[in-house]
Amino acid sequence: MTLEASFVLPFFLFAVINILSAVNIIGAQSRINAALHQVGNKMAFAGYAYEHSVGSLLPDSLAGVALTEGYAKGQIIKYVGSSYLEQSCIVSGAGGMSMAGSSVMGTGDVIDLQVSYQVKPLIAAMGFNQFSMTQRYYGKAWTGYDVTQWVSDTYEEDPMVFITETGTVYHLDRNCVYLNPSIETVGAADVENRRNQDGGKYYPCERCGTKIGGREIYITSQGNRYHTQLNCSGLKRTIYTIPLSQTGGRGRCSKCG
Repeated sequence: MTLEASFVLPFFLFAVINILSAVNIIGAQSRINAALHQVGNKMAFAGYAYEHSVGSLLPDSLAGVALTEGYAKGQIIKYVGSSYLEQSCIVSGAGGMSMAGSSVMGTGDVIDLQVSYQVKPLIAAMGFNQFSMTQRYYGKAWTGYDVTQWVSDTYEEDPMVFITETGTVYHLDRNCVYLNPSIETVGAADVENRRNQDGGKYYPCERCGTKIGGREIYITSQGNRYHTQLNCSGLKRTIYTIPLSQTGGRGRCSKCG
């Protein structure tokens, strides 16, 4: 038993040390990853302010933010902790961290932070020596999104308008009263005396108003038809948003056009 124990014990200790090394490396990676995203988000938030305003006018939470790779590295080390890095599995501690390959406020206001470093096990043995690791933050500064850069049919000369399936005009305002009619319930006997906003009479809807079977009917102040069913397609509006060039010869709405 003593001989077997003396033979197995070194392998057991070797396995335990390797597991501890893996846990140590994963822990360092997690801390750097959290710091990388904290710094990246902070720089993304400061991106617009520093590009379009004066640094001295920024709130205190952004004071001292400089959109450079050097600033990013310093902040990452600060979040992770210099003392932790010097005692961690990272080779050379904080000095072994490189920001090579990073770029700040590049094309499209993109912030691309890359942190490279080497890690080492607790005890180098059997070829398990130090190796390289890289972690990355890729995000866009909060400067807005330019739709016209990516959508080919959206230009100032060809604005988006609103139409309905059966309508004969296009609308510039999504909240136009013709797109969102106010429905009024009236007695069937009173429809002959009612007039719309233009002074016109109400006529039966071709879809549902040919026979008045109930006591109530439905009208709108903009229309000239009365309806016997509230769910009539003549009362509902299915609204489509399309470029002006695709309106198919429709005219402008007299209300919002």
